[in-house]
Amino acid sequence: MSKLTTRQISLIALMSATTIVMAYSKGLAMVAFPGLFEFMTVLIFVTGYSFGHVVGGAVGIISLTIYMLIPFPFAHPAAWLFTTSPILLVVMAVLGGMFGVAGWATSKFLMARKSLRFTLSLGVIGLILTFIYDVGSSIGFALAYPAFTTIWQAVVYTFVPLYLPYPPIIHTVTNAIIFAAVAPILITVIAQLPDPSIVKKAEPE
Repeated sequence: MSKLTTRQISLIALMSATTIVMAYSKGLAMVAFPGLFEFMTVLIFVTGYSFGHVVGGAVGIISLTIYMLIPFPFAHPAAWLFTTSPILLVVMAVLGGMFGVAGWATSKFLMARKSLRFTLSLGVIGLILTFIYDVGSSIGFALAYPAFTTIWQAVVYTFVPLYLPYPPIIHTVTNAIIFAAVAPILITVIAQLPDPSIVKKAEPE
């Protein structure tokens, strides 16, 4: 396994900070709709697409870990318990890393271009990834806090309103829209930076 380059370390630090700031600022702005709109996962995905699986995966793991360790009371169900289980922490870190690695994998078969096909493709990919994330996080919560729910109940609660006026699965739909609207723009902008070689250099062959 090759060591991280200085460029990769810089990108991981920069994108992790950007993702975390976006997560918290969005949370403050959307206090009435916790978990319904979020931009963390799309930023992690774009990072993986643009800078490779090492940077994308690391940003996803770091961002979700910090977000889970220091949550707002409305940011995540774990905050209601005033503690975060190590089990849930690991599950969420893995799910965060998934978005970064998936972004890198997508770049291998889906070229960035200004087209309806590219936009819709990213929307569908966002839908699939967020579905896995929503169900996976529910299962992680059940594994971490078995006294509160069973795995089966946690999966059902993903599709049925419990603490909120809408089912958590709505996040899957809204995130698909965010992926389609935001990811193509960010990917295109990054590709047109003054030093476009950054995308290639961030992921050593």
